Amino acid sequence: MESMIPINFLDKAERTFNDLGANVQVRTNSYSRFYNTKGRLVKKSDIAKIQKAGCLTLFTLSDNAIDITVHPANQDTVFEKAKSIFKEAQVVEIDIQS
Repeated sequence: MESMIPINFLDKAERTFNDLGANVQVRTNSYSRFYNTKGRLVKKSDIAKIQKAGCLTLFTLSDNAIDITVHPANQDTVFEKAKSIFKEAQVVEIDIQS
């Protein structure tokens, strides 16, 4: 049975990241994006690495990880948005399709 809500709606980069200047509101899963919850507030300067593998992960300077789950069809779009927001972060892409 197919979902009544298109995957592009729940995984939009605009619903995942809300740029607030020095801080970013991050909604890590489809539930928080659908219900527009407050998500997690992070400082842009605290994100050291962005990784794309099975999911998107933001790593902080203190080595904490924030996993962001998105549908594989939308992962590239959300990943590009993360790179544009966290410009100083190291970018890592791991191909898990092989």
